[in-house]
Amino acid sequence: MYKVLFFLLLYSIVYSNDLQILNKDKKELREVEKRIIQEQYKSSNNSWIGGVDLSSSLNRSHSSSTGSDKFTKSVSIGFSQNLYESGGIEFSIKNAKDTLNEQLIAWENENLVILKTIYETLLSIKKLKLQIKQNEFTYKNKEIELALKKIQYEAGDVDITELNDAIMAKNTQYKNNIALKNSLKDVLYELSKYTDLKYEEIEILDFKPINKEDFINNSIDLKYENAKINTLDSSYKELKSSYGLQVNFSSSLSYSESDELNEDTNSRNKSGSLGLNFSLPLFDATKKYELEKSRLEILKQKVNLSDIKKELINKYDQILTQIDTYEKYFLIINENLELYEDLILINSVSNSAGMSSDYDLEILKNTKKINEYDLEINDIDMQLQYSKLYFMTKVDS
Repeated sequence: MYKVLFFLLLYSIVYSNDLQILNKDKKELREVEKRIIQEQYKSSNNSWIGGVDLSSSLNRSHSSSTGSDKFTKSVSIGFSQNLYESGGIEFSIKNAKDTLNEQLIAWENENLVILKTIYETLLSIKKLKLQIKQNEFTYKNKEIELALKKIQYEAGDVDITELNDAIMAKNTQYKNNIALKNSLKDVLYELSKYTDLKYEEIEILDFKPINKEDFINNSIDLKYENAKINTLDSSYKELKSSYGLQVNFSSSLSYSESDELNEDTNSRNKSGSLGLNFSLPLFDATKKYELEKSRLEILKQKVNLSDIKKELINKYDQILTQIDTYEKYFLIINENLELYEDLILINSVSNSAGMSSDYDLEILKNTKKINEYDLEINDIDMQLQYSKLYFMTKVDS
């Protein structure tokens, strides 16, 4: 049964913008990558500002025909600034901001992928610990079943095949226990790749409800795809403006000094200039195609956004279906627990009266414990589904 509400994870220190859980190197790496994005933005945002150039030269020239031997020193400084680019300056600044937003969302999404891995690893550790404890009771039941088969075999009630099956079942369960313990070691090692904190030091909190509309609105994938549309749009407008009227201001100052070495004379020259340049491209064979390509990239991105939104809706429904399955498991397991409580009560009475064996009562108690662990494991499986949606969202602060 679908639910209108879904659960959004609140995970103490694991938050989309909080990387404190990571070890020192990984945390520093993420912070450096963010600073790179910010510095790139500063560079792009100021790219329209003109530069000041300083140049100097030393030159010695000799003429064989005149006998001239001249040594010249010069220095000049110049400044150039675009004043008008048919809106290009404004679009350049906007494109820098749009690119920054797009890259920061991508950076945050990478953080969520890392934190999702950590969170799923934590749940896997918790699940494996429960399964190891659960298997201890399953193994005890296999030992009891084997003991009963031995008694039945010695009494001639079963053949060697059934006894052998009981032996193999016990051995298989023992191997399962070893495999689970080895899996736990592997998962603990996986956690150590990301954080110096121990499993027990990381607190996992509860969840809050969120509906489908909020999930879609907070989808980090959709936010990223929307940001890409904005970047492509401002890039298109910037490109379009480059084919319009351009106005440029320039100024320069220069100084030169020449020494005629053969005649011991000296000459100096100072000059300055101010310029206002206008330009308007009249023909460019590639203009039409470049603009159309840029426009089509925007269209393509919008179609991609729509497609991703549909995929997210399907993913949301798919996860809800899986959660609904786990909720049904919860009801079944609870019914089993109630049944085993009744059977244990009945068997305890008959056991006290000598009407049933201790083996029967122990098997029932062990099976009840197995079901109790099933209940906890089922809850973790639901949490793993919750985390899938949480780490696909970006909660605005």
